[in-house]
Amino acid sequence: DPVLADNGTAARITDLLDKAGIGWEIFSDVVPNPPIEKVQVGLAAFRASGADVLIGLGGGSPQDTCKAISVIATNPDFEDVLSLEGLSPTTRPGVPIIGVPTTAGTASETTINYVITDTSKQRKFVCVDPHDIPVLAIVDPDLMDGMPRSLKVATGLDALTHAIEGYITPGAWELSDALCLRSIQMIAANLRAAADGDADAVE
Repeated sequence: DPVLADNGTAARITDLLDKAGIGWEIFSDVVPNPPIEKVQVGLAAFRASGADVLIGLGGGSPQDTCKAISVIATNPDFEDVLSLEGLSPTTRPGVPIIGVPTTAGTASETTINYVITDTSKQRKFVCVDPHDIPVLAIVDPDLMDGMPRSLKVATGLDALTHAIEGYITPGAWELSDALCLRSIQMIAANLRAAADGDADAVE
């Protein structure tokens, strides 16, 4: 999003790309609850760049925008975006994505789901597509530590909610139970200290 492009966070990635001799372009015209129109603008920017890989930097909205661009770039029949709703009928894997989240909670950098807004009908719709999963997720706690306290609390509670949902869902099983219970324990033990910026108290 524009804030990450302006506050130096994106430069932490582009500086590394420069050192490696890898060309890059930034698309930062991303807004919360990404609308169809922003996805289409981003798609045009990606095509014009000639890039081979997408790096999704930010919270759920940049990640979701990136995933939609990725699948449409290789499945151009879905440029209307609306036709991706539900279990998306795409046939080809999307452009490779490296997900770099700056918030906790949505886990969009590791899932097959993304959410887009249809502004014409003032509604959100969910797309479910195994072709959009990032090939790599880089979860750097230093990026999340720079969040304002209110956002740390909100996204930490979002992560807690997902862990509880995963534990009580009828589709839960032994492995998901173990992961969700451990997540609940870790969040309960560490969220207050993390929100207050007390790194020494986080376990």
